[in-house]
Amino acid sequence: MKSSSLFLVFALAFLAPACQKSEISDQPAAEVSDTGATVTADTAANSTAPTPGAVTTNVVKEKSKIEWVAGKVTRDHNGKFANFDGWLEYAAGKPSRLSFDIDLNAIESDDEKLTGHLKSPDFFDVAKYPKATFTSTSLTEAPAGSADGTTHMLNGTLDLHGVQKAVSIPVKAEQTAEGVHATSQFTINRHDWGISYKGMADDLIKDNVLIKLDLMFPPPPAA
Repeated sequence: MKSSSLFLVFALAFLAPACQKSEISDQPAAEVSDTGATVTADTAANSTAPTPGAVTTNVVKEKSKIEWVAGKVTRDHNGKFANFDGWLEYAAGKPSRLSFDIDLNAIESDDEKLTGHLKSPDFFDVAKYPKATFTSTSLTEAPAGSADGTTHMLNGTLDLHGVQKAVSIPVKAEQTAEGVHATSQFTINRHDWGISYKGMADDLIKDNVLIKLDLMFPPPPAA
């Protein structure tokens, strides 16, 4: 009887990590579709060009962060992108577009070995694709009463790992004395961008990755 109880304790200890609830599963998925067009250097430059009469402000880096959560069968891994740029465009005094660039060489995780692996061709292949870019096409007000305090829907193109996809994500934007604080949490399927490394046979990597945006911008210009 004692040996059976001891075996049960050890079995539960090894199985517990696999039964832990993942933070990834609780978040909404971004709406992802094909762009319907090839994004070239010229079209990217045109899409980021300021709207006539609009004012663009740069992200306040020391008060902003872009984090991520990825998971295997047994556990989640947390990390961040330590270097990025972003900008918010105001048209008629209201936010109209929000875009950002991410330096993938600056990726960090909670495991040093994993950080190195994420930079390899198995994942981001940073030697070939050093940057990810989200180019906004519109920032529209969300319907009243939207879930989780969503105030806007952000639409644009995410260029990652040599693949461009149209995405739409929920954003919560709040204007404070410091400026405009924009936050969003959403998942994307890494396979949509050709990042398809499976992981170990007994500890497969999950398809979805959680992205957490927490961006601060200067206040809108005076009317």
